[in-house]
Amino acid sequence: MTNLVTKDLAELHQRLEEAEETLRAIRSGEVDALVVSGPDGEQIYTLHGADHPYRTLTEAMQQGAMSLSPDGTILYCNLCFAQMLATPHEKVVGSSIMAWISPGYKTTFDQLFRQGRKTKSQGEFELTTSDGTILPAFVALSPLPLSESQSICMVVTDLTEQKKHQDLQEINRRKDEFLAMLAHELRNPLAPIQNAVVILQHLGLTNEKLTYAREIIDRQVHHLSHLVDDLLDVSRITLGKVKLEKQPLEMATIISRAVETSRPAIDARRHQLTLSVPPKAIRVEGDPTRLAQVLANLLTNAAKYTEENGEIFLSCERANSEVVIRVRDTGIGISTDLLPRVFDLFTQGDRSLARSEGGLGIGLTLVRRLVEMHGGTVDADSPGLGKGSEFVVRLPALSNSSNPAASNHGINHDHTTCPSRSVLIVEDNRDGADTLAMLLKMMNHDVHVAYNGTDAIKALQKLLPDIVLLDIGLPVMNGYEVAAKIRQIPGFSKTVLVAMTGYGQDEDRQKSLVAGFNHHLVKPVEPAVLRQMFETL
Repeated sequence: MTNLVTKDLAELHQRLEEAEETLRAIRSGEVDALVVSGPDGEQIYTLHGADHPYRTLTEAMQQGAMSLSPDGTILYCNLCFAQMLATPHEKVVGSSIMAWISPGYKTTFDQLFRQGRKTKSQGEFELTTSDGTILPAFVALSPLPLSESQSICMVVTDLTEQKKHQDLQEINRRKDEFLAMLAHELRNPLAPIQNAVVILQHLGLTNEKLTYAREIIDRQVHHLSHLVDDLLDVSRITLGKVKLEKQPLEMATIISRAVETSRPAIDARRHQLTLSVPPKAIRVEGDPTRLAQVLANLLTNAAKYTEENGEIFLSCERANSEVVIRVRDTGIGISTDLLPRVFDLFTQGDRSLARSEGGLGIGLTLVRRLVEMHGGTVDADSPGLGKGSEFVVRLPALSNSSNPAASNHGINHDHTTCPSRSVLIVEDNRDGADTLAMLLKMMNHDVHVAYNGTDAIKALQKLLPDIVLLDIGLPVMNGYEVAAKIRQIPGFSKTVLVAMTGYGQDEDRQKSLVAGFNHHLVKPVEPAVLRQMFETL
């Protein structure tokens, strides 16, 4: 019996030695193939043929891939992971994975690693490379049952670019919020200033110095309002948040609107404006507001960069399938190095401290973006400094058979046609509320003021107003909430509610509509706009 056991042990020992020799040969690469005997006969497995495609696939991965021992030692890693760590491959293999985990994430990774020894786990953490760079990463771990020791498979994805994109999105979101708040805060004081100017004009005071001062205030209020509008527009257009409302248009109408808008800037510097528009109608398909904005920006730009008593020329003609609009001036011109960049955002010609008419450098950027949205092009040319400049806009032309949309510019401003209305103004800016009330009273309206939403609700049933001019940014109860409450009061479902606010983006207008407002006006509101609205109630 003893001899039999000894024989069995010797046999087992021999088999173990054979197995160890086979493993040694496999590890050293001395074995080219294995022959495995089974019920179906002998099967030959080529080690290179079995291993090569999988190793090649792992090395071709865009993610880091490795196998880890249960204690976290890196047994194998692909070249991508070594490149992530900016470390030679031979120094990564054999090191501990914990050596590469950023200090603040060691506990988090340890929990993921412990879970990954039993089942699949994944999460975000940070690596620290050999040169100290922090690398945001996403890791996926799972058991790798190739031996009794239960290795762990780990795949690492570099999140650097994704994080940059997320950071840029967050920066853009905060920028948009800041611009919206900035516009609101700027428009609030602009409204009472403009109201005061109109009141002074209404009083018909003839003192020459008073008239001069009033005109200066009026011009600067309009200038600041346009700067705020341009600042918001360029942000919205860049993000693709502006939608064009296209319709067939006559260029003569667009040019008229643009000249009206830019006239204060032209007259302030005593420029001579020459228009050349053929009597035959020239038509395009476009958004009337945005095309007028394009030409007004070009005219204002020409006025701004032309010395006093200069000349500005605007011409419009049809050339085959295009409408060509040229705006030329006798101003300071554009240097050759600036010309290729003149449409870039925040680009300005004169950056000296003495520059008094510069603006923000966004007007021409808006011009280019809006023209391109209409399927057109815009180019700039200048013979050089001191020799003037020319901007050429080309737009797709419509055939003369196309019917232009009815123009809404023949607004009747006859003061006698506007019936007296009962008006409730709800505004926490007392200067804004009081000057607007004074202005509307001069227009023969019955006006009452509430400085907060609570007082407005109380006054509503007593006054029974035809129209409520309601600010959005009210304390305690905002304008949206006040509007919603008014709509819930019996008998006020059809009262005209007008939002008068510094918030003018598309989402703000949509909120107004949902809250029950009939109109959304952005401060400062032109008296002519109010008069037209009152006339058409």
